[in-house]
Formats: sequence, structure tokens, C-alpha cells
Amino acid sequence: MSPSWGDLPTPLPYSLTPGCGEWTPEQITQALEQFETIKRAVDESGQAPPLEPEVVDAVMQCTRWMRHATARPGFGVIGFCS
Repeated sequence: MSPSWGDLPTPLPYSLTPGCGEWTPEQITQALEQFETIKRAVDESGQAPPLEPEVVDAVMQCTRWMRHATARPGFGVIGFCS
């Protein structure tokens, strides 16, 4: 039986022109719960795939932003893309 991860957080919108999107506090909480659940499962399996340092740095930066937001009631995360 596979675990239920629930729905994925809403992705930031893609656009050919510069734009922005946001995750609400609820979406951030859900994303962090999913990250921790998957991280725990991978750590316990001992079968973590090798990741490039830049990928690890980017993921950890995103989790820091999300943790920073969850420590402040009502805060979300906004992302700008080009």
C-alpha cells in the first residue's frame, strides 16, 4: 500500500512575459508537510538519488523561505519569474 501524499501545492504560473504567483499560508504548510514526509521516506530507504549541489541549494533555499513564512501568521510566499 502506498502512502497518500494528497494534492501537490499549486505551481507558480508560467508565462513568456515576466510575472508572479503566490502560495498561501495553507499551501506552504501543505508543501512543507509533503517535503518532510518524502524526505523522511527517502532517508529511511537509504536510496536517495544523487543530486547536484545547485539543486540541493535551491530546494533548501525554498524550504527556508517557506519556514520563514510559516513562522509569521498570515504570511505567504510570492515568486517572480521571467
